[in-house]
Amino acid sequence: MNILRFYIGKTILATSIMTLIVLAVIRVLFTLIDESGDFGKGSYQFVDGLSYSLLLAPQYIYEFFPMAILIGSIAGLGLLASRSELTVMRAAGKTTMQIVGSALSYGLILIAFAIFLGEYVSPKTTRMAEDIRNRAILGDQLVKGEQGVWVKDGGKMVHVKDVIGNERMEGVSIYQFDQSQTLESVIHASSALLDNNVWQLKNGYKSIITQDGIERQRFDALEWQTNIEMENLSVLSDDPETLDIVSLYNYRQYLANNGLETQSYDLAFWRKLIQPISTAIMIILAASFVFGPMRSVSMGARVLVGVLTGMAYFFAVRTFGPVSLVFGMPAIFGAILPPAIFAAGAWYLLRRAG
Repeated sequence: MNILRFYIGKTILATSIMTLIVLAVIRVLFTLIDESGDFGKGSYQFVDGLSYSLLLAPQYIYEFFPMAILIGSIAGLGLLASRSELTVMRAAGKTTMQIVGSALSYGLILIAFAIFLGEYVSPKTTRMAEDIRNRAILGDQLVKGEQGVWVKDGGKMVHVKDVIGNERMEGVSIYQFDQSQTLESVIHASSALLDNNVWQLKNGYKSIITQDGIERQRFDALEWQTNIEMENLSVLSDDPETLDIVSLYNYRQYLANNGLETQSYDLAFWRKLIQPISTAIMIILAASFVFGPMRSVSMGARVLVGVLTGMAYFFAVRTFGPVSLVFGMPAIFGAILPPAIFAAGAWYLLRRAG
């Protein structure tokens, strides 16, 4: 059985890795084409766009993982079926569930790789990609640090600790300089809210520097006239899908403690937690196809069904989660329902196949 397990696992690993590479290359090419519209902005050129696209590849691989494993597993098991090797295994006394178990045992290697990629590799490479792009396009107008971002706003330097959505900043500090670059005043505000296209600084104070000393004025609300565009500050608002699970949990706690919306981060958290299970479900679903309704079809038909089913799963995950939040459903429900539906389909087909 160990030899058969190795043979089945080796075949599935090879076809799954090949599928991942193909999908990642296609996605990188589409990203590069999309970025070409920004070539010429600042110092952003083809080499920067290529570096940006390649550094996003680990994140794309992670996003496509369940879909790629489904396609690769169907192709791998289909290859064995087309050579009648699965028939020989079953004739030798191996049950369908034993063969599925062999596929799953080597699927654990792929699951471990996906966890490593999603937790340790893609968050770092995604930040590197964004830094390359933003530095090339924005130049010295924006400097990102560990504790936020510095933005030049005419004669002012603005520091923003965090950006939440498109209408809220946290920890805003504004430094006003005169023409000789002498500091004139400093404004510190706990937050800034966009109200009717006008920024309002909340709960802070303004320090005015004069020859006689420093005059401090407190305020509950203060209108802020600025030319800063939220597009420039988007470097602070990381996409929840690109964060590792620990960062997601910690940031979710930060938002909750400040009475802010947490749903998108809850959804990303549960998706990451469920993804290893989703990958295992895709292997079982692939086996249910090969042993069930696709037992005697051609390899091309198997791959086509795998691609269509994988795309259906990918779009179901991407669509149902946000839709469930719109209707006020718990985030865990939006994350778990698509895998549960596909798991039920796999179980039904395997039962029919015996």
